[in-house]
Amino acid sequence: MRIRQQCQPSPRAAGSTRGFSFIEIVVVMGAMAVLMGLAVGYIGNLGKATYIAQAKAMMAETAHACLSASVGGRRATLLMRSGQDEEGFPVLTIGASIARPVITHQFESLDFASEARRPDLQGRVELERVAGHVGNCAKFGGGSLTFAPSSAFAMTEGLEFDVWIRPEAGRTLMSLVQGGEAYEILLVQSTGSDAYDVRLRMKLRKASETGRATSIDKNYETKGGPVIADGRWQRLQVSWQGLDPSIRVSGLECYEGEGIGRRPGGVLGPDEIAAVHRIDIGERGAVPLSISAAGNGYVGLMDSFRLLGVFLSEEFERQVPGDLEVIEPKLPLRVAFYDGGLDPDVHSGDQIIRIRDLTNPEDPAIRLTIGMYGTISSDYEPFSGPAVAPPARSPTDDVGKDR
Repeated sequence: MRIRQQCQPSPRAAGSTRGFSFIEIVVVMGAMAVLMGLAVGYIGNLGKATYIAQAKAMMAETAHACLSASVGGRRATLLMRSGQDEEGFPVLTIGASIARPVITHQFESLDFASEARRPDLQGRVELERVAGHVGNCAKFGGGSLTFAPSSAFAMTEGLEFDVWIRPEAGRTLMSLVQGGEAYEILLVQSTGSDAYDVRLRMKLRKASETGRATSIDKNYETKGGPVIADGRWQRLQVSWQGLDPSIRVSGLECYEGEGIGRRPGGVLGPDEIAAVHRIDIGERGAVPLSISAAGNGYVGLMDSFRLLGVFLSEEFERQVPGDLEVIEPKLPLRVAFYDGGLDPDVHSGDQIIRIRDLTNPEDPAIRLTIGMYGTISSDYEPFSGPAVAPPARSPTDDVGKDR
């Protein structure tokens, strides 16, 4: 009789089902923690490098946009300031204000203007051909051409006005252009009946104020009656971008102000930036426009009317984290462009903007060089200055909060 023997598991088979020991688990977890730490550090450094690269690209792109927008006798401004984002974290904001055509009128007919806007004719305005003058011009006898309210006329950062006039003597006030209650350019009778000063009237508010800030009425006026009603054509050019205006008659600067914003030597400092104003266009965001104006109508000939508005461009409003420090110059700053280069009324030489990462002061800094005559270059450079602690974080910077 055969006896069945009971099979016993071999020692090798029994050992194959044993789990990991506690020490082995600890060793594996430690190795994983080291690898994860290295990965997080690498990703963090990559993010910092990305911020630096972003700032470099944003500055160069904005500078090129301002340069292109200024070609043809226009103005544009690169803006840079520090602030906070919606969550209270510090950020560096890069933006631009750019001049755009609002309306032009050559007065070959009375019902045509840029963008096919048809004005409402009020009072005496007619076309006239003058000997020695090419084409038609407008003859105003106190009447006006009025355009319906539009956001295109509601410029906020500044304006540029260019016109040829041949005024007649006699009136005390003659309005050349009026943008509702927001702005107006007038001829004001000076020492003699045939001499006129140029007055720029504006309703302003500080650019640094938000919400329903109190507006002020501001008049900028020339002295000495540079416009003469003697039968000659004269070119009048008026520009304003937040500080003192420029008022030129037949190519000569005639406004004598404080010189703020038009003093050669470099970008505007913080004290000057604090004095920058914006045009208060009201809550509607639309302004009517009149060439000449009821009550103080212009009397004389007019041709080649051109009005540009300076608007803050949302397209170039960019932000990078506030761990980046602007080494040179100090914030806030404005770099002014004119006619394809830097504005010679503001800058006397090339402008250099340098930025570094506060959390990694040994890393190369960004260097953006804007040439006086329209060259723009950007590069990295070593920075050996003293280490500076990063800016204090917002009180809302709780543990685990996602940036």
